[in-house]
Amino acid sequence: MEIAKTVRLPPGPEYLSRIVAAGTAACRLYGPSKTNVADIARLLGKSPASVYKLFPSKAAIWDAIAGNFLETTLRVPALAIGERGDAASCLKEAALGQHRLMSEARDGDCNMFSLVVLAAEGSWPSFTQYLKELQADVRKLIRAGVTRGEFAPGNVDVAASCFCASVISLWDPRLIGAPSSAHCISAHALVSFAVAGLRSHPGVSACARH
Repeated sequence: MEIAKTVRLPPGPEYLSRIVAAGTAACRLYGPSKTNVADIARLLGKSPASVYKLFPSKAAIWDAIAGNFLETTLRVPALAIGERGDAASCLKEAALGQHRLMSEARDGDCNMFSLVVLAAEGSWPSFTQYLKELQADVRKLIRAGVTRGEFAPGNVDVAASCFCASVISLWDPRLIGAPSSAHCISAHALVSFAVAGLRSHPGVSACARH
């Protein structure tokens, strides 16, 4: 009588999420520079080899941890435009909210904040995707503002790039974590200036030509 062989299914998405959660916990405990795959495996009650079945390298694990933190903790949900045509206020609220989340992480979750600084410095795929998604949210709000007549008509893609470049000092963890100058303008003033530029026909047209 032939005994059927046991079929071992590959680890699924649930196990991947558990690895990311354990990696986040380990990073918070030890910091990104002192955390290793063995620490993550120990929190899972598994072997390091089981972790590497889903991730080809330690760098890939760190990128997944950073990506999850950026998406779940450091990103303001896209705001819906109200019937009264409030794209400008939504854009301002989203930009300031994004800055608030980064500042809160810097002050209250320093080890995870250090990880996203590393992601920014290394241009990790997670951070690159994060910036792309922020710009996509800005683009939607600007397009809605143009449609409603709040913002000047022009190249929406370029306008979104210009806006993001204007406020990047509020969103980039490398800049937020740097020592601030006593003469720095406030986040509210900077965002208000960037939003006002979208209303200016000459400014938007000039931006769109370059």
